[in-house]
Amino acid sequence: MYTITEFSRICKMSTRMLRHYDKEEILKPAYVDPINGYRYYEQGQLEMALRVKKLREYKFPLPKIKLILHSSDQDTFIGHMQAQIIELSHEVKQNLQIISEMTEILHTNTELIPKQHRAYDILSGMRNEATVITQRFKMNIHDMDIHFESLYKKVQENAFQIIGSPVAIFHDEEYIPNESDIELIIPIIYENNECTSQEWKMKTVAKHQVVTTLHYGNYDSIGYGYIALEEWIEKNGYLVDTPPYEVYIKGSECNCSVDEYVTQICFPVINIEQ
Repeated sequence: MYTITEFSRICKMSTRMLRHYDKEEILKPAYVDPINGYRYYEQGQLEMALRVKKLREYKFPLPKIKLILHSSDQDTFIGHMQAQIIELSHEVKQNLQIISEMTEILHTNTELIPKQHRAYDILSGMRNEATVITQRFKMNIHDMDIHFESLYKKVQENAFQIIGSPVAIFHDEEYIPNESDIELIIPIIYENNECTSQEWKMKTVAKHQVVTTLHYGNYDSIGYGYIALEEWIEKNGYLVDTPPYEVYIKGSECNCSVDEYVTQICFPVINIEQ
């Protein structure tokens, strides 16, 4: 048997990572001394350690590595590899876009955040009652388009008539990109009271007062719109009533540049000065 230090040297993996893999039940030592807690590894575990290293090189997250190592099904392994190739290809595309934007900034000597993103026109008004189809669950915020596509398919399958742009309500108090509590909404005309599903539901959104603005361009700097709305609400005697939501007037579905996106940010409010 090898001590954790010896095994670390052989497999070229830090003792810190070996302890972490033990905790995550990915690569547990063959024996742990019950008196001093020292970890010992067998020669046969070297192959498992090298597999873990290779999967980490392929950018697999630890929960997925655990699934792969605990499964002997080749088709399942192939499925995980294909899905990871798609994920890495998406990251490459994003990185190329980032490099392109950075290069343009250097060549044109422009500001990091364009000034047009810092000025917002604020409007206050009433949003009428609306019938919607909705889904709410925990999701990776980067997968919103995929979930919206799924919800649109349900609209088509039930022959609902769409009467407005898609909406996302963000129920989290803090930003949690990998597990965000998001409610997806599509406004529709709905006449069949017998139509129900466990996957989605119909509801009526009551008439409510909103303070709103339009954000032009990609979502990276949309935070300036939120700041502008929050400052206006505080200065003008309003209180935020329910979580804010975004209306995607023009987005990824238009096959246009992200600079052409148009997003309406809405804060449902009540006037405390009335």
